[in-house]
Amino acid sequence: MIDFDTWFQRVVGPTATPHPWQSALAARTDPASRMIRIPTGMGKTLGVLAAWSWHRLGRADDAWPRRLVWCLPMRVLVEQTETIVRESLQRAGILWDTATDHTGRVGVHTLMGGAEADGDWNLFPEECAVLVGTQDMLLSRALNRGYAAGRARWPFEFGLLSHDALWVMDEVQLMDVGLATSAQIQAFHDEDAPKDCDREAPGG
Repeated sequence: MIDFDTWFQRVVGPTATPHPWQSALAARTDPASRMIRIPTGMGKTLGVLAAWSWHRLGRADDAWPRRLVWCLPMRVLVEQTETIVRESLQRAGILWDTATDHTGRVGVHTLMGGAEADGDWNLFPEECAVLVGTQDMLLSRALNRGYAAGRARWPFEFGLLSHDALWVMDEVQLMDVGLATSAQIQAFHDEDAPKDCDREAPGG
């Protein structure tokens, strides 16, 4: 099995060495919620992308969600993040280019006003994808009220963003009420998650 340092070089570049915090993030094998406070310029986007892709694709760990959802407060941040993600996955040779088979490759899709026509993001729910979007587009779908989407699509998109998805709330200091909304959504998910005592014992 490929180790994280080797995978990091595939994603970031052949001479790249992960920062200690990036290695520590990848060392956690559970995709639990956590707060990451990293100064600007320390590779936050690459660190998160490398950790998720290593666990989901490098280690083939199905416990890690197949969709990485990057929620940002501003269009310009969406564009910057999408560029970094596309370039990194292309470098690693795992970017889906829509003209080839999706299996084993990662689609990258943008969800923001005027750009959702990029939007065959919901056609391959069984394959890995990175969804990068503004908080209005993503949080409204997580609330089953997808902004700029037909009513018939609401439950479908809600399901895709509520299950088998790992969310990254980035630049939260700019999110205003979006931060509180995301925290409440996470609280609902935590409350509904099965507790150890609720699981049936083996052989029961």
